[in-house]
Amino acid sequence: MRKMAEEKTVELCPRCGAPYRSLEYKTINGKTYVYAYHGKLGKKPMLCYLGPADAYTHVEQILALDLKNLSDVDLIAVAFNAATLYAIRARRWEAAERREAAERLKQLARDIEILANDLA
Repeated sequence: MRKMAEEKTVELCPRCGAPYRSLEYKTINGKTYVYAYHGKLGKKPMLCYLGPADAYTHVEQILALDLKNLSDVDLIAVAFNAATLYAIRARRWEAAERREAAERLKQLARDIEILANDLA
């Protein structure tokens, strides 16, 4: 009997789309930044800047996707997680931007209600 090869997950860089080996954190002038480490090209490491560590959230933490089989993903949970993250971020915005964010979420809720009524 042939032994099955262990499935290896490949992480893709959100900036350039290429596979990366790990996330690197660098502190510069007291602020920490996140980089995707792709490996070394010659003597220089290949890094893509992803953002400040205090504002960067790895996409899998937001979307909770297990990408082995997309048909198993709970798309409603993904949509709710994305809307929740949007609301959390909007709380830090100025009043006018917060009102606009609230209107966008209300419109999304109305659109979802229309979809639900179509199914019923």
